[in-house]
Amino acid sequence: MAVNTALTLPCGTSVLRLGQQDVLLTAPPGGSGARLRELRKAWHDSEIPSKGYEAYRDEGWAWFVISGPAAPALMRRISMADLRPESLKPAHLAQTRALHLDAVVARFDRFGAVSYDIFFDIASAGFALDVLTETAAGMDAGFQVAALHPAE
Repeated sequence: MAVNTALTLPCGTSVLRLGQQDVLLTAPPGGSGARLRELRKAWHDSEIPSKGYEAYRDEGWAWFVISGPAAPALMRRISMADLRPESLKPAHLAQTRALHLDAVVARFDRFGAVSYDIFFDIASAGFALDVLTETAAGMDAGFQVAALHPAE
């Protein structure tokens, strides 16, 4: 798996390759995270002598999903990076700036539409939500803000 690519495992867990030795694992949007907890425990319990370092960020990253037919248009308004569907293909990611923040933007087409997952520092979540809400409202494209709560 190449750097700046992603894949979704059969269990729904997404794996984002951020660097040569840096990956981000996510539960499915709205998922409980149970599989991630199992993987984390197995990694901790492993007897492998060299297994890397953990940077557990459960409460350090904000994660927004932008999905729908107008998602590419909204992305053009919140990032200077070329995130058009023909440029950022499914299962690819960009480590860039979006919403005036350093961000990781991954293309996972979800819910039957072009979709982008955006990850950034959680301290900026309120600001980012304000910017997204105001920008989406200005587009009059029918965007709705919804919290994807765990399915537990």
